Amino acid sequence: MKKILIILTICLLFTGCSLIPKNSPNEIKTGYGTYRIPDTWIKRDDHSTASKYFFANKNDKKDPPNNISVECLTNSYSMDQHMEFKDAILYQLMMQANQYGYTLTSSGSTTDTGNIVYTFNLEKEGMRIVQRYIVGNKKYVLVHETIWNGDGLDTENAGSTIVNSFKWKE
Repeated sequence: MKKILIILTICLLFTGCSLIPKNSPNEIKTGYGTYRIPDTWIKRDDHSTASKYFFANKNDKKDPPNNISVECLTNSYSMDQHMEFKDAILYQLMMQANQYGYTLTSSGSTTDTGNIVYTFNLEKEGMRIVQRYIVGNKKYVLVHETIWNGDGLDTENAGSTIVNSFKWKE
């Protein structure tokens, strides 16, 4: 009987280990919350500060590489004023897009963790900037993707992972 229990325990351990995905995201803990990044992405300490983290795909050898920055900032908008917050950002980005010749599109959604997020895409001559604002109460997290080259799908997927896994610190 003991041998059967030992064998079952070993089988369960190996089965449990094999269920862990090889590309499991890494958790990043900050003073304002937590989020995940894919295993192929790393924090760029050479560009990061105490309040703003930069990430790039460790396999991207281009200079500059496509990258993502994440930071938490404050504003004067409460959670129930999120539409006014979105309109203020949209107005500011429209002015910049017009000045520098970018095409601007925007959308809003809810993340997997229930946060409101507004996404703004700025595009010009093969370069794309994606700004995702995770709305908090008088604060927000800005996930800023800069796509210098390629189709940018890896960068967009990494940005989606960050946004959809983000949880505010309680």
